[in-house]
Amino acid sequence: MRNNQAAKRQETTRRILVIAIFALLLAIIFISIKMIASKSCSNPGQSGMLPTNTPAVSPTPAPTETAAPETDRPSETVLPTVNPETPTPAPVVTPVPTPEQNQYGIPRLMVEGSMNDVLARLEQFKTLPASETLILLDVGHGGFDPGTAGLDTGVTEADINLQISRRLAEDLAAKGYFVFMTRMGEYACADTKKNDMNLRTRIMRLDIFDVSVSIHQNSLGKDDRSAHGVRLYHYKPASAGAKYAKDEKLAKSILEAICAATDENRSHTDTGNLMVCREPHAPAALVECGFLSNSEDEKKLSNPAYQEVFAQAVANGIENFLNGAN
Repeated sequence: MRNNQAAKRQETTRRILVIAIFALLLAIIFISIKMIASKSCSNPGQSGMLPTNTPAVSPTPAPTETAAPETDRPSETVLPTVNPETPTPAPVVTPVPTPEQNQYGIPRLMVEGSMNDVLARLEQFKTLPASETLILLDVGHGGFDPGTAGLDTGVTEADINLQISRRLAEDLAAKGYFVFMTRMGEYACADTKKNDMNLRTRIMRLDIFDVSVSIHQNSLGKDDRSAHGVRLYHYKPASAGAKYAKDEKLAKSILEAICAATDENRSHTDTGNLMVCREPHAPAALVECGFLSNSEDEKKLSNPAYQEVFAQAVANGIENFLNGAN
């Protein structure tokens, strides 16, 4: 009996040992497999686990910055010590107004833009102080109204007027004046001739301008191609009153400056009941730059170089008038 019990205990102990040994072997195998798998995942390129359609890429090394030796640094260069808690304030620079931009924020010069830009600029000019000199340049014709045309090239009066007026505006702005153009493009000032003239008249009657100058070209058509040269018009002779005396003085000043700068030699101005001379509140003159019916005048007036000389001369004449030089 005792022998049977002893045999059973031995058998039970043997089974427990076998199970323990088997469990230990399983644990060792499991740990080994996990370690192998972990090593393979950490380096997929070496284990062959990269996808077959993904090429292996060798990493590009970062550029290495090599500091220059102390002896290579210029000895006179000394970097200032800056306290990060006390930033150095930027120097205060007071902007200097240019001829185009000034303390009023209104450009002295504007030669391109729509008719809406023209009207908006007019409202700005109304805010300028009386101490500033404002010059009105009436750019004749435009759009549906080309004016006269050159008999040789077909160049239109409206185009020549705009080209000379833009140059004249630049020259006047460079002298420090504010310049307003009744049109800054190829368009007309309104949709009909009547409305165009009415708008120009309303602008001219404003009391904000110091001088009003209208730019046009002359023509006698095919009937007389010999007429040539500049013509300066004002409304009435000086004997008609003080206002007309200023008009005549302005016209003469411009004519004299043109004759001094070009081959023009006309000695007298002309009068006429012309809207651009009659309506302006300020002293006014009409500049007929030349005859597009004359071959030589047409050639000169189409030349940008001559346009610049002519415009500068008109600007000088206006300046002489404003300075009382005549």
